[in-house]
Amino acid sequence: MPKGKWNREQTAKDDKQQATFDLTQKDALKKKVPVTVNIVDLYKGNYSCPFCLHSDPINKFLISTPKGYDKRLGLCPECKNKMMIKTLTSNWTPEQFADFVADYARQGFWQKCKFQVFNQRLRAIGWSYRFWKRYKELKGDSDTENYFDYIDRKQREQAQEEGWIQE
Repeated sequence: MPKGKWNREQTAKDDKQQATFDLTQKDALKKKVPVTVNIVDLYKGNYSCPFCLHSDPINKFLISTPKGYDKRLGLCPECKNKMMIKTLTSNWTPEQFADFVADYARQGFWQKCKFQVFNQRLRAIGWSYRFWKRYKELKGDSDTENYFDYIDRKQREQAQEEGWIQE
């Protein structure tokens, strides 16, 4: 696609006052009325950062832009990590949050948060037991297995997959 055509399409998408063709009205040409939604009015109450579990009202997480607030991203005032507004405002159970963390761990979740603070706040909200139980299930960790047994088991599993040993 030529660059000029792409720029034209993007400008058309961003234009809130563009005309639309409507066959149901006598005036076939009418202007779209832009819908304005205030994020602060939309989300009431406190929300927690998914990385450090810092809790504050939504307006503390919003990023100010020249056109108002960013409707897609938020910034934690404590750990300074960016997250999507829909992630910030999600209403999760401890098990669903463990699923999110386990999924995000591949993308650097544990590098974005301070473990001590995260674990303390997890205990403070009463989610620690249920969260860690589900997280360990997802990771395949066993409570009775020590590190050396874990390494041995992983080596045996890999050898079986590659066909070196058969059981």
